[in-house]
Amino acid sequence: MERRALLLLLLAFLTPGAPIPVPPALKALSNLHLSTRLTSRPAIDIKYSIHYIQQKVDHFGFDTDKTFKQRYLIADKHWKKDGGSILFYTGNEGDITWFCNNTVVCQYLKNPNVSDPQLLQNIFQALNVYYNYSGQVKCLNMSETATRSLGSLGWSYQACTEMVMPFCTNGIDDMFEPHSWNLKEFSDDCFKQWGVRPRPSWITTMYGGKNISSHTNIIFSNGDLDPWSGGGVTENVTDTLVAITIPEGAHHLDLRANNAFDPTSVLLARSLEVRYMKQWIKNFYASLRKKR
Repeated sequence: MERRALLLLLLAFLTPGAPIPVPPALKALSNLHLSTRLTSRPAIDIKYSIHYIQQKVDHFGFDTDKTFKQRYLIADKHWKKDGGSILFYTGNEGDITWFCNNTVVCQYLKNPNVSDPQLLQNIFQALNVYYNYSGQVKCLNMSETATRSLGSLGWSYQACTEMVMPFCTNGIDDMFEPHSWNLKEFSDDCFKQWGVRPRPSWITTMYGGKNISSHTNIIFSNGDLDPWSGGGVTENVTDTLVAITIPEGAHHLDLRANNAFDPTSVLLARSLEVRYMKQWIKNFYASLRKKR
């Protein structure tokens, strides 16, 4: 029996609100950097409606009440409205529409009783959903195990080697069941998956942890809409260890290419970052001339 369901996709996709006036030159520049998969016609036409809710920035603690507009999609074409089940599907850091299109990959493989040429064509159509979402790719690269926008495997390896981040919950100051940090358990999981053991003290030994006053020429940018900013450097340490706060910034939004819809705070942050870097480069070459 066909299971009818309401497909609801939810992704922490940050939208700064109404578009701000942007000079034509900036719009032209931003168009050169936009990915074709965001502007071209999708390979598969999925019917859904787009909605927004006011969402909390931080679900791990209760120290901030900041919120942002979170986008979600509803696809109810085949939903049995009276008592039908609901499929709640969450996304990741990638584009929410990309996740939506990948949910229909099995529609091409429902019937095994087809001719070999038709089966091959069906397999191609299924692969096309994953590897050619934009409809612009002429040759599918099936050696990719994940899309460029989803670096989950690389992150897992890095977390198992250099970026070890202990997580624990107590059920009082957070929304999760109590769970203590267990380094041995984490290490065993890393060894099982990657054949490596984590070095929990490596990053603090290498970079100094919170004792970074001897370092130079580092910009710490923090978006207020990024929960990770709670663990970031949010105040200047020295003249060359500077912190830039972006009130309307999401997760590393300032490191992305210019977009016509970027909020003013992000544009200013990028400009300030470039100004700092140019000054540090200028100072470096000036110091070399003094040594001659």
